[in-house]
Amino acid sequence: MAFIGKKVIMPKRKSFVLASLSIALAIAATSPVLAGRQVHGGDVARILNGKQFHIECVDGTVGRGQVNQHGMATVSYRRPSAPRGKPDEYDNAVVRVKGVEICLAWRQFGGGGDGCYPVSEETTGRFRLSTGPLWCDISPK
Repeated sequence: MAFIGKKVIMPKRKSFVLASLSIALAIAATSPVLAGRQVHGGDVARILNGKQFHIECVDGTVGRGQVNQHGMATVSYRRPSAPRGKPDEYDNAVVRVKGVEICLAWRQFGGGGDGCYPVSEETTGRFRLSTGPLWCDISPK
């Protein structure tokens, strides 16, 4: 009869517990509960209407923009991979509201195209438009 000591079982159990804890923390970190407070897209659109804003994205893209009275956003931005001395890039987007989302139709920013993004207020006056792990924060000036 073979005897299995605790030392043989414990490292496996400890590894399992640590792996489970890591997975739970990863799930919690992406949970909406830990994200900012969800806000209505229309409220944020009204706050941005006619104002300048600063933009900062998860990929390191930074810039500034403005939303005019007709719902057109204009942005000037710099990607982190842009060569030194290269001028900022510019783009325009039509802004629409769909419930808690803001929808933007870009020509080239973020790969171009039309997309809708849930909006959350991360801190007072700092709004996050996100889709999955990608996001951009917008802060009115």
